[in-house]
Amino acid sequence: MCEHQRPSHRIGTCCLLCLLLLLLFTCQRVKADVSIDDLRLSFHPSPNVQRDTNVTIKCHASVSRSSGFSSPQYAFSIKKDNKELHRTLSTSNTYDYPIEAARVSDSGSYQCFLSIEGKSRSSEREKLKVTGTHKAVIRVDRSSIQEGDEVTVTCAAPGERGSFIFFFYVDNKEVRNNESSSEEYSVQLRLKHSGPNNLTCDYTIRLFSESVPSAISRQAIVVVREIDISVLLTISPSMTIIEADNFSVSCMVNSPNKSESVLLIKGSNILSTGKGKTDYGQTAGTGHSGEYMCKVEINGVFKIDKKMLTVKELFSRPTLTSSPPEAFEGDFIRLSCQSTNVSLESIRKEIKYSIFKDGNRRSINNENGQMTARAGPSADGNYTCLAEAKLISKESPVIVIRSKVLASKPEISVKDKVILDRPFQIQCKSNGTLPIKYTLFEDDKVVYEKTVHHPREEALFATSISRKEHIHKFLCRAQNSPRVHVSSQPLKAFVVEPLGKPLLTTLPVPDNVEEGSELILICNVPSGTPPITFKWYWDSSSSKAHLHTSTVNANSSYHTIQWMERMDSGEYFCEAVNPANNVKSDPVTIHVKLASWKKVLIGAIFLLVVIALILVFIVRCRAKRGKREAATELSVKPASPKSDDSLAVNMGLDTPFLNKDAVSHLDAMEGNAANGT
Repeated sequence: MCEHQRPSHRIGTCCLLCLLLLLLFTCQRVKADVSIDDLRLSFHPSPNVQRDTNVTIKCHASVSRSSGFSSPQYAFSIKKDNKELHRTLSTSNTYDYPIEAARVSDSGSYQCFLSIEGKSRSSEREKLKVTGTHKAVIRVDRSSIQEGDEVTVTCAAPGERGSFIFFFYVDNKEVRNNESSSEEYSVQLRLKHSGPNNLTCDYTIRLFSESVPSAISRQAIVVVREIDISVLLTISPSMTIIEADNFSVSCMVNSPNKSESVLLIKGSNILSTGKGKTDYGQTAGTGHSGEYMCKVEINGVFKIDKKMLTVKELFSRPTLTSSPPEAFEGDFIRLSCQSTNVSLESIRKEIKYSIFKDGNRRSINNENGQMTARAGPSADGNYTCLAEAKLISKESPVIVIRSKVLASKPEISVKDKVILDRPFQIQCKSNGTLPIKYTLFEDDKVVYEKTVHHPREEALFATSISRKEHIHKFLCRAQNSPRVHVSSQPLKAFVVEPLGKPLLTTLPVPDNVEEGSELILICNVPSGTPPITFKWYWDSSSSKAHLHTSTVNANSSYHTIQWMERMDSGEYFCEAVNPANNVKSDPVTIHVKLASWKKVLIGAIFLLVVIALILVFIVRCRAKRGKREAATELSVKPASPKSDDSLAVNMGLDTPFLNKDAVSHLDAMEGNAANGT
């Protein structure tokens, strides 16, 4: 029985698996057939509304889906300024989000988001603007306080929401500002001015990208009652005194309870303190002039009294002068110390003047404060003077005395080589205290002037001369004192004259140079300063060579070529050099001729050749004539076979039976005859 049930069980299992696969395939097909076509956000009644308007944010979606598909779940969310505001699930393609009694803080950029079956979409950003704020409201806990007390001030933004900054004002001047997320904020203020104080406030609402201010509140008046306390500052004997007088300053608190701490202040220095009263006294000096202040503090409230003390100089700060202001070594210097302003004529003669050099007292004079010294190294130094009377002493500013040294006799020289008709520099140099004025003279006429101010500066003058003797016409003068000047000796310097164009001559003359002969090249310059370096060159079409160099203290020099060859033909020239210039001669062309003995030998050989040719010609002519005579003789004699010669003579060349060997033999005979054999 069990065996019959097994096949049906297998069939059921297969059917169940097929059904599950069909359901999965159907679900995937449904998901793939849902599409969010559009998503829009809008504001109703308008994106621009007034405060207290009820606003609805609408999110509307357009969705496409396959037929037979049930309504999907719509997951809506709304963001304001990139922060999520609300999230919900709905079966409708439209979602409304209400904002009741809109406030400025509701202004911002809104965006709607939708998610369906794993697919999502966002709307475009839309802006909502709400205008209008409630006027700020100010409250104070008291309308009257005593000086030094605090008042609690509250600023409110009724019905507003968001992030606030509250501003508090006293008499239209901002005194505090604070941030708060609450619609009201309280501060403690200490009012500094006695009498009525006008308090106001306002606020701003902070949005994502801007702040919206409110209207300012009404005024709240708080009256500050002054504390029944005062301070009194007195200066005796007077507020205008003279140096060396004694003075005192008294500071007192006027209050029922005289236990308050009082301060006596001058500038930033506290001179004295005390409970209820303080005093300060000194012998007056010019440094005591100024404003004195009496000050007391009670509960953060300051009571102040101020007075100005003027201290006149008993005598002014002395001035030390030297006459003359600049002295040269050996001159007398008079130092004078004097206070120009004296308050009391009666003490003028009581003022004692002392003169110091480098901190050491040098002179005491009760009348005119004068001292005399001779300028020189021993008198050089830093000088001051001191004026004293009635325990008051004043020191003058420092003056520095440095004795000047007169300019020494100047030295005149040239900075570089002197070449005729070319610029060169003349230097004048003198020892003495700078500045030194240098003047260059030529023939007692001023040519140039220059003042040297610094040790490394030089007195240089550019000029030129056309003749050697003109160099001695220059001299210079040095002067650093209006009373004295010194002059140099006339200028002495070596003058270089430029070289004239050199002339190259030869011995023998260029047309008479033969092979094997000696050639002397003479280079001469018409003008120029020695030493002069002479150089000789040879130039041909194929090569160029430097022959010789010679330096002499003369205007000419020579070079000898001991043995001339035919290959030495070409152009010869010389060059002259001195410190002024380099000059070249014109080239001289030399053709080296054949030696005389070679000419005679060649002539003799030629003559011998001619004679030999003549002799050969004569011999040949005779030989030919002898052959003709012999032929004639043979032709007239009878035939006779006596010998080979007779046979040959009798047989002419035209003989028919004469063979080639015979002809050759005859030619050989003729040749022997021609040679005389």
